[in-house]
Amino acid sequence: MTKRTLTSTTLVLCALLGFQASASPVSAAIVRTADDPTRDLSKEQRKKISFEVWVAAPTTKFLKKVESHNNCKSTGGKGKYQGTWQVNAGFWRTYGGLKYASKASKATCLQQDLVAYKGWLARGWSPWPPAKNFKP
Repeated sequence: MTKRTLTSTTLVLCALLGFQASASPVSAAIVRTADDPTRDLSKEQRKKISFEVWVAAPTTKFLKKVESHNNCKSTGGKGKYQGTWQVNAGFWRTYGGLKYASKASKATCLQQDLVAYKGWLARGWSPWPPAKNFKP
């Protein structure tokens, strides 16, 4: 039962990430983490990455922890940077955040992720400098 579940899970993950997979059982000892599918992409390539894949990517998880310790209500830079992603008012406004709340720290975590995703689609990881040196 465990082998079948592991194989099924592996196939689903591979399909979501766009990898080919075989139907043969996979040994847990040889499973390696896939490279981050959100890295080093052109703007056109980023458009092909779904929100679901983006939000689960290693760089996304790393940045949420580094920027705010995953705290949606976080405020830094004497109030200049807000929320999980520590975005400023201009970023929040430009990528549609005002439809959710007046500032990021007042929006839900999901709403903040959606705005950050829109920003990532347009600009990649450049708004978040720690991403540059992160190695997934």
